Amino acid sequence: MKETLVKLVKEVNEIPSVIRDIMAARADLEKKLSQGGDEEALRAVKENLANTDRELEWLRSRQTAAVATINLLSALIGAGRADDAQAVLAALVKGEQKSAQGDENESRRGNSTDQEELKVDTFAIKEVKPGKSESTIWAIGVTGDGAEYKICAKNGNGQALLGTSGKKAKIKYRPMGDDKLFAVSVEIAG
Repeated sequence: MKETLVKLVKEVNEIPSVIRDIMAARADLEKKLSQGGDEEALRAVKENLANTDRELEWLRSRQTAAVATINLLSALIGAGRADDAQAVLAALVKGEQKSAQGDENESRRGNSTDQEELKVDTFAIKEVKPGKSESTIWAIGVTGDGAEYKICAKNGNGQALLGTSGKKAKIKYRPMGDDKLFAVSVEIAG
């Protein structure tokens, strides 16, 4: 469990430099977009910009969660509740193991693509509901082999999911752990 805490602290320290690198790449994409060009090239640049924005949003959320977890652990230990801190760490380890196991199952099914840790699958959407923030939508989707996932989608992807209850959707996603996925793109399949 100590390794999990070390990994968490390391992640909190590394994410800002990754965000800076992505922001530099985003600035280059905006520059290309402003220079113009043929329609197909501009569409590809716009798609890259959208993916970059989603990546930045995911990284910022990940960093916020990691900082909150470290603060929680610190507060628990400071309050003399080391057993509770151990329980939180154990849950993190369990979530990491479950996520890794889910990733292995995904790659065995052959439905995933290896593009910057993104995977693609078709889900039968059972339920769709709004999240806590205005731009967030949560859906419950079931894969062809019966695995059920909670799928988070924001902005345009969330809007695309809104009317999909009872339908199928092809979703490019990033695993968030504990049977949760973050939708990077959503296509209604029928």
